[in-house]
Amino acid sequence: MSSAEPSPVIPRPALGLIRWLVGEVKVVGSVPPGPVLLCANHPSYRDVFLFGVVCPRARLLVDPQVFTFPGLKRWAIRWGFVQVSIPTAVSLLQAGEPVAICPTGLVEALGEDLLPYKTGAVRIAAQAGVPLVPMRIRYGNYPGAWVNRFSITTQNMLLFLLWPFYRRGATITLGEPYRPSGVDVKADTAELRRRMLAL
Repeated sequence: MSSAEPSPVIPRPALGLIRWLVGEVKVVGSVPPGPVLLCANHPSYRDVFLFGVVCPRARLLVDPQVFTFPGLKRWAIRWGFVQVSIPTAVSLLQAGEPVAICPTGLVEALGEDLLPYKTGAVRIAAQAGVPLVPMRIRYGNYPGAWVNRFSITTQNMLLFLLWPFYRRGATITLGEPYRPSGVDVKADTAELRRRMLAL
């Protein structure tokens, strides 16, 4: 089975694993039934596991590099992750599957939402004719401003190595679903950002 093909069953990480990686997780709100596009901020690599808590059926769009590592590829496919692709995401949504994406594409160590949002999320939702669901992940502990002296890549490497010190639980807040206009992708992306920052 290729990374882009839907799988009939998507086994997610056990809750015990999530508690070990993150701690206690609190979810505020719920995901509406049917195909929706979940859009979340990206403050940690552990975010990928939290989508499974919120919506176990959601297919997470991830960077193609994930599938270049044999070990990661195996688990990514098993957990239903797919490579970021607008046509693939639209096909999954039109087939009735929920899909999840992080619009910034990169991890932000301090969770400050300073990186620009890419337009892919609103384009996917508009083409598939499904609602967007804004989602915000907040961890109970973040590193200090000392990480800012490093590049984004180095920050991510440091946090990957230091994850035991930053697993102090998480709160996931879900906003109201809405549909992008499909007329102006930049304006739609700005509206998505506004709604996500408001959570």
